[in-house]
Amino acid sequence: MFTHPSSIYVHLPWCWSKCPYCDFNSHVLIDKSKLNTYTKLITKDIENEAKKFKQSKLKTIFIGGGTPNLFDSGSIAKIFDSIKTNFDIESNCEITMEINPGSIKKAQLMEYRSIGINRLSIGAQSFNEKLLKSIGRDHSPKHIESVFKAASEVNFESINIDLMFGLPNQSRLMAKNDIEKIIDLSPEHISYYQLTIEPNTKFFYDKPNGLPSSDKQNLIQEDCLNLLEEAGYGRYEISAFSKKNFECKHNLNYWRFGDYIAVGAGAHGKYRLKNDDMIRYKKASNPNIYMKNIISNKSIYKEKLLSNSDKIFEFMLNNLRLMSGFSIVHFESATGLKYDTIEKKLSELNNLNLMKYYPSGYWKPTALGFKFLDNLQCEFLKV
Repeated sequence: MFTHPSSIYVHLPWCWSKCPYCDFNSHVLIDKSKLNTYTKLITKDIENEAKKFKQSKLKTIFIGGGTPNLFDSGSIAKIFDSIKTNFDIESNCEITMEINPGSIKKAQLMEYRSIGINRLSIGAQSFNEKLLKSIGRDHSPKHIESVFKAASEVNFESINIDLMFGLPNQSRLMAKNDIEKIIDLSPEHISYYQLTIEPNTKFFYDKPNGLPSSDKQNLIQEDCLNLLEEAGYGRYEISAFSKKNFECKHNLNYWRFGDYIAVGAGAHGKYRLKNDDMIRYKKASNPNIYMKNIISNKSIYKEKLLSNSDKIFEFMLNNLRLMSGFSIVHFESATGLKYDTIEKKLSELNNLNLMKYYPSGYWKPTALGFKFLDNLQCEFLKV
């Protein structure tokens, strides 16, 4: 027997073009007919997941990509109808869809809203024309502003805007201008993260010129964090900011080491057995292989049983991103492990001023810990 995840992630893997920094499971769309085929098969994937998790009551649904708005409203409606048919959805369920601002009109947004999408995530990345071109984006600043205005008029309950810093030849002034423009729009949620050069991306093999130094990136981040705080955005996660009560519930479930259902090519899922064993599973990343597997009724995912070491590292990998930290009670309930399995390591990190214990029962990274978060998380590989 197992627990029943309250979140589901649906992956729509195609884009018009592949951004040179992107290491997500996205593929350039060559044959549009695949969109209809994929839609039909993903509903079968949903049905298969429902057979296992049929008692799940969904609190969050997230449709990501890729560029999900390559799929027309009819296709999104079929996917959403399949989820509604096969799962119990809570009345206040957060239902997010990612969109590219360069390829969507107000009429399409209205259709998505009528289907039930209540939270939009706009992949803006920058409001500077030259910077957008330097990272291979196919939209303009005007597209961002027009799509945001249209989405606001359509009355989505919450809108997130993704913004990047540390872009090629980006100055502190350029970065501050980006933040000032996003504050002027006043979305409910902002994801603000640094450009990183990841393996198997175009930028990894052909590194762009003019990347800001680490010191300059730190100054850019400090400038912009101050501006966001002054504008009333609370930083609740290392790269996430929101107005009060508009935190992303779906991502909070990830960061708190919750369980979730995976649908679509390359989607990852996690669930917990009654004996506290935990299973991670992943669908085939290649969309063609994924679709062939569903057509042939083959096993369409690989499973991994997490060891106790895996549980500790993955818990910390996620929870340490949160500004609120984690409680001892939450660690034990989320992992099924005793606090003494990590107590010595936490004491070591406390002595190094990387972690701090609060009388309320919470452990949090210090300011220094957040500055070197990757290194801090890796410390838990040694437990």
